[in-house]
Amino acid sequence: QVLALKMSRQLFGKVIRETGQALEVFGVKVMESKSYMDHFSRHRNVMPLKNSVPKLAETAWVAPTATVIGKVEMKNGSSVWFGTVVRGEDSEASIGSRSNVQDQSVLHHSTIGEDVTIGHAVIISGSTIGDRCLIGMKAVIVDSEVSADSMIAAGSVLRSGTKVPPKQLWAGNPATFKRDLNRKELDFFGEIC
Repeated sequence: QVLALKMSRQLFGKVIRETGQALEVFGVKVMESKSYMDHFSRHRNVMPLKNSVPKLAETAWVAPTATVIGKVEMKNGSSVWFGTVVRGEDSEASIGSRSNVQDQSVLHHSTIGEDVTIGHAVIISGSTIGDRCLIGMKAVIVDSEVSADSMIAAGSVLRSGTKVPPKQLWAGNPATFKRDLNRKELDFFGEIC
């Protein structure tokens, strides 16, 4: 009898969820909206962890397949793109205003400044990224500090304890100083965010 009750609850829950999906699709059709036709997703992309609920500014955006978990703060105009995971467990992860974390990246216990672009498939753990930085695709930054107006080249690895001074380009594995950034490159940072 207990098993039968459990099975009927599961069946009832499934019916309610599928009804919700059908209503979502019907609502989009009634609106006749061609600009936004997002299929209902069962993925829960913003979720609490250990009594910590993510704080998202009104204009922050999280893609339907991205995940924001725990002690996370996203400021105005920030965005987290498809397949990205942002985690704040015991310490906070924060993303500054107008910064974007692109597809398939992982951000863990880190602070991202304002107007930062983090490329695709980047891993950042326990690090601080200053304002107006560009982090290239597939870079790995662990327990490091990247000062404002700096660039980390695609595929670079910043090992634990690395400190990147302002207005510099670092590249390689392990990443090392390559050169100072010129005025044209620094002005470009403001355009891409």
